Amino acid sequence: MNAPKVSLFLTTYNWTEALSLCLQSIATQSHLPDEVIVADDGSGEATKAIINQFKADFPCPLIHVWQEDKGYRINAIRNKAIALASHPYIIQIDGDIICDRHFVKDHLSFAKANRLVIGRRTDISALATDQFCQELKYDHLSSFRSKAVAIMHQHLLYDDKKVKGVRGCNMAYWRDDAYKVNGYEESMTGKGPDDKEFAIRLIHAGIKAYNLKFYAIAQHLYHGDEGLRNNYGDNQRWYAKTIKARRIEALKGLNK
Repeated sequence: MNAPKVSLFLTTYNWTEALSLCLQSIATQSHLPDEVIVADDGSGEATKAIINQFKADFPCPLIHVWQEDKGYRINAIRNKAIALASHPYIIQIDGDIICDRHFVKDHLSFAKANRLVIGRRTDISALATDQFCQELKYDHLSSFRSKAVAIMHQHLLYDDKKVKGVRGCNMAYWRDDAYKVNGYEESMTGKGPDDKEFAIRLIHAGIKAYNLKFYAIAQHLYHGDEGLRNNYGDNQRWYAKTIKARRIEALKGLNK
């Protein structure tokens, strides 16, 4: 496969069990990323210890970028990861994602100029999440992939030209395109549609958004803290203003 070199980055915050499972799934990819960046929004020493353990025999460079815990500042740590990325293509996930064995390979098969790829996720139950986190061991859920193929008969990629279904836990884009829009908007703090705001600015800049289904399968570990460090109302209003103004560049982004 004539694929570009890729930097995969994941965001994490004080959930070492999920991070361990996530890194296990990345380390056993059929097509390894060229580097992995752990973008850490202020975790404690336990997270650093886990990363150092994995560094010993991780099959590609594993980089830890950290910022002080001053509340939910995921966009700031995402920008730090983008700025640190060594390679032209970026795959972005969260640290509570377990990647299908062909996750990276699937994403790279759809890497094309002027394209944003929006992936999907499926949710792992609370019971299964507890089991994975207790055992700290993950075997690829190949049966899930097989069932998806059997039921759907084909994989679909279609041009949505909107930001429907955007999730920051599974998306891919070119590093140069991220710089074109000045990265993520760091004025948006707390939870909210920050990933959609980034995506809509890419679309305003002429990048085409594609929804990817039944490829690049991402399994999402269950957690019940959706309201934690939330600022959804303000972020929703910011997102609406970005759409109305057809804004392209983040006001506070990579160029800071």
